[in-house]
Amino acid sequence: MAHQAQSDPLLRHMAAREIYIERQILGTYAQVRAIDARTGLEVSVTTPSNAAQFDQNRLALRKLGQCLIAQGHLVLADYGDNGAASSEKVGELSKSTPTSLPKGGIYT
Repeated sequence: MAHQAQSDPLLRHMAAREIYIERQILGTYAQVRAIDARTGLEVSVTTPSNAAQFDQNRLALRKLGQCLIAQGHLVLADYGDNGAASSEKVGELSKSTPTSLPKGGIYT
């Protein structure tokens, strides 16, 4: 029986954003940075250098997505109370979002 992969709602929303990915190989490790162009938020992950680039990118994108959700810049209807977010809740989050980013906008 064939297994159907579940689509990740976070990565689906991240595909609609402009994101820069930078990779630096440091011996047996690779440091991958993902930067959101709209907010300037930057995250970095360290992975084995022989890991697949797809997996390295996916890890960095998921970390960036979680940080965007934590900052209030990204709201997913698939997450939250009973699987739905109201438009009022989205509006409240965008109004209360701080404009300053911690550590100069870099999560590590």
